[in-house]
Amino acid sequence: MGVRKNNFFKGFTLVELLIAVVILISAIGGALLSLTHCILLNETNSNLAVAANDAQFVLEQVKELAYGNISSYTPPVFTNLNNENVTVQRTYDSGLVEVTVNVEWEQRQRTMWFNLSTRIAD
Repeated sequence: MGVRKNNFFKGFTLVELLIAVVILISAIGGALLSLTHCILLNETNSNLAVAANDAQFVLEQVKELAYGNISSYTPPVFTNLNNENVTVQRTYDSGLVEVTVNVEWEQRQRTMWFNLSTRIAD
C-alpha cells in the first residue's frame, strides 16, 4: 500500500489569502467611512439644535417686550457655538412686525446658519 495524500486539510494559497485580506480591508474601510459620516452628521445636528434653541430664546424675549420696544431690542451674546453671531431683523407693516432671528456659526471651516421668525401684532 502506498501513501495516500489527504487533500481534505489542504491550506489556503497565498493568492486566496491576499484576496480575503483585500475584501476584509474594504469592509472595514467602508464601516469606518460610515462611522465618520455619522459622527459628522451628529455634530451638525447637535449644533443645529443649539442654534434653534438660541433663536427661540431670543424670540421669547422679544415676545415679552411691549410693541414699541421691539425696535430697540438687542439680543444677548451667545457662546454656545463656535464664533456664534445672533442678529435680529424687524419688518414693520401696518400694526404687524415680523421678527427674524438669524444665528450664524462656524463648523469645520464653513459658515452655517439658522433662521427663525414670527409675527407680532400691535
